[in-house]
Amino acid sequence: MSYERVVQNIKAAQLLPPDEAVPLLAKCARQGFPLASTKAIEALAGQNLPTVVQTLLDLYTWAEEAPDNDRVCDIRIALAEALGNSYSQYAVETLRRAVRTIRVARIGPGLEDTGINLRATAAIALAKTDPNALYELSLLLFDYEPHKDTPTAPVNVPYVKAPARRAAAMAIGILGDLGGAPLLAVKLRHSQGEVADVLAECLESLIAMKVEYVMEVVEPYLRGADDYLSAITALALAENYGREVLTLLLEILELRTGEAKEHIDTAISVIRSSETKDILQKLLDDPSPYVRKAAKNGLENFT
Repeated sequence: MSYERVVQNIKAAQLLPPDEAVPLLAKCARQGFPLASTKAIEALAGQNLPTVVQTLLDLYTWAEEAPDNDRVCDIRIALAEALGNSYSQYAVETLRRAVRTIRVARIGPGLEDTGINLRATAAIALAKTDPNALYELSLLLFDYEPHKDTPTAPVNVPYVKAPARRAAAMAIGILGDLGGAPLLAVKLRHSQGEVADVLAECLESLIAMKVEYVMEVVEPYLRGADDYLSAITALALAENYGREVLTLLLEILELRTGEAKEHIDTAISVIRSSETKDILQKLLDDPSPYVRKAAKNGLENFT
């Protein structure tokens, strides 16, 4: 079946009753065209039929059975996302396999672990379906070294598996298991060499958990030299603690310079109180154009 015919069948399936659409979409997903397979899986996930989850699971088994079925894991990534969005307990075993999948394949001149983005997607999906996912997510959070069979990977060691570590941090937050808080805290306290995006996700997840030691861990980032991580910390604190951190954020605003002040001001504007509105009004006269801009935007969105 040609690619064009597969796409036509996917469109046609979406006009059929679910009991007719599901087998046709499953057939389309197996035709070996990753982009078309992804479209078919997305359409399949939208079908209102109890058998959809089992069909997705069967497709996942097919995709992982032979190397040529899903060479770079594109199909399994789409399936993992669909299974996560199903919130089905039946998906747990498959997603646990997915979150540990290593698939080394030749991409361009060298070998790469094409399973990294699959593990990242599966981490989020597993957090939605398995209340006991913390162990799997913890392994992923601290998975740093590139796979031994990917000789091109060590050139950028911290970045190779960063998408999976970032997803693991996000997934721990989604899971909401307070047992994950110490793991996030350890990652943040011993962050040498870690990618900023991974640390940002750890900060957001840990702050949302509202553990008693949260300020001890995150305040160094709020006050630190990295403007990006300071802004992330400020916004997460404002969203989760509100007026409790208003004084602290005003203090940080005084410490920042240039465009970084705008991000702190934006975080302050998230806190909805009459006191905040007065503060933003005063900041309209601030010497910094960045602060004035953020204060103006904050007041426009204030309700």
